[in-house]
Amino acid sequence: MHLFYQPDPHVFELDEEEARHSSKVLRLGSGDMIYVTNGKGLLQKCRLNIQGRKVGYEVIESKMTERRNFAVNMAIAPTRKAERNEWMVEKMTEIGVERIDFVVTEHTNPETLNRVVNLTRLNRIAAAAMKQSQQYYMPVITVNNKYEPFIKNVGDAIRLIAYVPEQNTVEHVFSKIKKGSDTTLLIGPEGDFSPKEVELALENGFETVSLGPTRLRTETAAVAGCHAINLAQIL
Repeated sequence: MHLFYQPDPHVFELDEEEARHSSKVLRLGSGDMIYVTNGKGLLQKCRLNIQGRKVGYEVIESKMTERRNFAVNMAIAPTRKAERNEWMVEKMTEIGVERIDFVVTEHTNPETLNRVVNLTRLNRIAAAAMKQSQQYYMPVITVNNKYEPFIKNVGDAIRLIAYVPEQNTVEHVFSKIKKGSDTTLLIGPEGDFSPKEVELALENGFETVSLGPTRLRTETAAVAGCHAINLAQIL
């Protein structure tokens, strides 16, 4: 199944990058069948019509696919390296995630923020991961969210913060998930959350959870948490 991404359902032509992939990599030609999604659940079966560098298509069948009956929403303090943020976006998208919100915490370096979280690039990576994993919904990605207003506006039924106080034990994230419920999991920065940030999260309905017995990098914690929530929903 050759799946392509075209966000505008009223445009019947692949963009330059998608067109090049279809003709140069996949060696597709006029008359070949492809599938196109807009990243919002629409799936179209199409017949290619290639004229020079222009790769158009005719829609043969079209349907809306159903969303899952739960949502996995990840709120993450960005790492200090762009490639690590991009890697976690790619992997969480492959696993299954509805939202990825990058949150600015006390330990976030504001001078490097715009360099390490490039929204245009992150959306492009998410689109590629969506296609690769044969999904039809692309996660919503936001950046530069201020911590306090973000925390106060999370409305999901299950609100979790990955944080284990010293000399204390908390339950694993897996045990907190309720099937069919939307979940927000908050992942901290290098250096962890400040005590004030943890207190604010608890005051706004978040519960502390563990991601396991080892200390994880931010990007590893995000992927592990995303996978745990998905697994808890389907088992």
